[in-house]
Amino acid sequence: MWKSMLIIVLAFPLAILFAIIFLVGVNWKAGIIAGCITLATCLITATLMLFCLKTFSVMDVFLPLVFSVVWSLALIPLSFGADLFSAPTAIGSGLVLTLCLWRVRQNNGRGKNWLIYPIIVYIYEMLPVNIPGPFDDLFAFGGDVVCAILFYSSASFHKELPEGDGSSGGSNWIQGPSGHSSSATRD
Repeated sequence: MWKSMLIIVLAFPLAILFAIIFLVGVNWKAGIIAGCITLATCLITATLMLFCLKTFSVMDVFLPLVFSVVWSLALIPLSFGADLFSAPTAIGSGLVLTLCLWRVRQNNGRGKNWLIYPIIVYIYEMLPVNIPGPFDDLFAFGGDVVCAILFYSSASFHKELPEGDGSSGGSNWIQGPSGHSSSATRD
């Protein structure tokens, strides 16, 4: 966790440093691109390092939302007119990833495989590269929300089912709270 925070703290000075180096060495466009690439690389690295943690603290859970808000504020100039970056979908994907991380934290680290798609969408939304029009952002964000809903519903479903000993006879039998077996499907 502290490594992710260190990368985020160092991201802005590194981005400014690379922007100045390329500004002086090449031109102002190269300086802006170098600064954005450095900042994006640091944010992506911090997010991927966060994914590799075994357990999540509350601070770890809320880092993607904070990253997306900070990154959106940094890229506000690209949001107007040029449509190179969509701040609402970037913040929304950070929120969805935060909710999924919260669920993994509540499940004691189980269900980390459900984080793969929200992380991919989060990284995609954070990049200042965009297909013209809102379709790609809304399509990716919509899939992200559906993935989170499925994760929450499946995680709660597995939590309610008792651990079976294999003696119930089939996969469609559930032992009720009173200890009696009943069919999970209705005829």
